[in-house]
Amino acid sequence: MRFSEIKRPLTEAARIQHAEDIIFWEGSAGANRVIDSIVGLTKGNTQSLTIKWDGSPAVIFGRDDSGNFVFTDKSGFVAKGYDGKSQSGDDVEKMLLSRGKGQEKSDSYKQFAGNMKQAFPVFEKAVPLEHRGYFKGDLLYFNTPQETNGAYTFKPNIVAYTVEKNSDIGKRISMSKAGVVIHRMVEPDGTEKPLTDYDIFEGNSLLVLPPVTAQEPPQVDMSGIDKIRATVTKNSSAIDSLLDKQKLGQMKLTNFSDILYTYLNSKVDSGLTNIGKDFVQWLQNSNTSGPKKEKITNYVKENIKAFSSLWTVVNGIMQVKDNIIDQLENQATDVKASIGGKPGGEGYVLAHPGGDIKFVNRAGFSAANRAIQR
Repeated sequence: MRFSEIKRPLTEAARIQHAEDIIFWEGSAGANRVIDSIVGLTKGNTQSLTIKWDGSPAVIFGRDDSGNFVFTDKSGFVAKGYDGKSQSGDDVEKMLLSRGKGQEKSDSYKQFAGNMKQAFPVFEKAVPLEHRGYFKGDLLYFNTPQETNGAYTFKPNIVAYTVEKNSDIGKRISMSKAGVVIHRMVEPDGTEKPLTDYDIFEGNSLLVLPPVTAQEPPQVDMSGIDKIRATVTKNSSAIDSLLDKQKLGQMKLTNFSDILYTYLNSKVDSGLTNIGKDFVQWLQNSNTSGPKKEKITNYVKENIKAFSSLWTVVNGIMQVKDNIIDQLENQATDVKASIGGKPGGEGYVLAHPGGDIKFVNRAGFSAANRAIQR
């Protein structure tokens, strides 16, 4: 499989859901949406499947209504107690170092603030003087990555990326001083939209990474898909009744789907085994209130068939999805991702008009990410 650049947006919703989680909020229709999207990959619909870059920190840059250039991080952009919309390299460094007054900054944080100062003019020169509005994205590197054995390597966060020097992206990296992946554009009136024109930026010093998509379709486990679809078809009414928002609202269990999501995320820490079967045990040890624990436990017991079917679908989608990810990450590509020296990245985003779908190996990236956050 090869990857190529295309001029299309990598759409990002407020929170892109994991493929296996969509059923929590969309019921059987959501499960079928995911199944159909996966089957679509076998028909060559790979242009909608893009690498999900693991950049850091989150940055916002652009020009205000008066044309003044602003470069800051996410916290600075929405700050209330101070002006975080920095308009010079000195401003952004000072802003970052002034946070948490009275606390001595680590050498690594001081270096980060210095890197942001150094990056300011690179970003400023890339944004046309006539542009109005901002770009939201994640930094990939502050300085041109080092070349080793004919490839550039950079590690903005958890995932390390290796890009072949002679690839299209590699040639652009060689001319750049900083790299960023952009998720959304913010218009002057505050509305957000995808970035569609990657030629808007000037010069070569700032590399704005375009979406990188799969060219060759993966082999999808159709027997697994058939089993998932059969389970959904047979139990759709029961699953939808279990997740019915109106009924849950009347029972004062409006966050039931969120609790299911929290439980599944917790399994990343304890091991992705026995999923669904130890939910009640997990619930008893959760922060959920006593009365709600009892209510949910009784609700699950009363709807045990639907509850079991729900997790059969979740497990099935996860297995098929992980197999696809494994294929993508072990094919020869111009861009290789790894975590701790092993193949694997943050995953992929499958664009869909009903809402983008996240393909992430929870035992890989999610586990590494949660381990760092704790």
